[in-house]
Order: sequence, then structure tokens, then C-alpha cells
Amino acid sequence: MIGFKALSIFTAALALILFLSLLFVPEPIFFIFQLTETGSAFFIARRAAMLFLGIAILSWLGRAQPHSQSRQSICMGLGVMMLGLACLGLFEYLRGFAGPGIGLAVITEAIIGVAYLKIWFVHRQ
Repeated sequence: MIGFKALSIFTAALALILFLSLLFVPEPIFFIFQLTETGSAFFIARRAAMLFLGIAILSWLGRAQPHSQSRQSICMGLGVMMLGLACLGLFEYLRGFAGPGIGLAVITEAIIGVAYLKIWFVHRQ
């Protein structure tokens, strides 16, 4: 089983890459998800970039925390968020609002979400 530190480092790196991409060059993500490049899409991409920056900082700074209620909260929060994003991505694909490229995000989010929830479950009291 992957440990909390390794999972947090991976999550931080991925979130940082998404932050940089969504803030400065969101076009590749629009292409992968087959989204139309509009002013509104760029606006939402920049706002989402800031959310990913927060996730990157939270994951990076929390990576070395020993088992505690705070670490359990981080695991539960990130696990639920990632699984929620995976479900939402699948739903939007089925509705026809995202292209098949969303599958990469759905799989990645589901794996990360399950990993965080597994860590939470193993260490629950």
C-alpha cells in the first residue's frame, strides 16, 4: 500500500502541474477534454488553477505529518474530493459535455481518492 507521504507528494506534484497549466496554458486541457475555448472557460480555468494551488500546498506541507486527527481529516477531505471529481467527470462524459479524454482524469482521481480513503480507513479509531 502506498504511504501517506508518497501519495501526498504525488498529489502535490500533480496539483502544481494542473495549477501551472490552467493558469498559463489551459488550451491542452481544453483539447484533452474537448471543451470549447471561450472567455468563460478561460475565466473558470484560472479560478480552478487557484484551487489546485491550494491542494498542492496542503498536500506538500502535510506530507510529513504523523498520524493525527488533522492528517485523517486531510485524507478524508482529499479522498472524498477526488472521488467526487471522478464521479462528476464520468457524469459529464455520459451527458456529452466532455470528450473521452476525461477518462484520464477520472481514472487518476479515482485512484488517488481510493488511496487516501484507504489510508483514512486503516488508521481510523
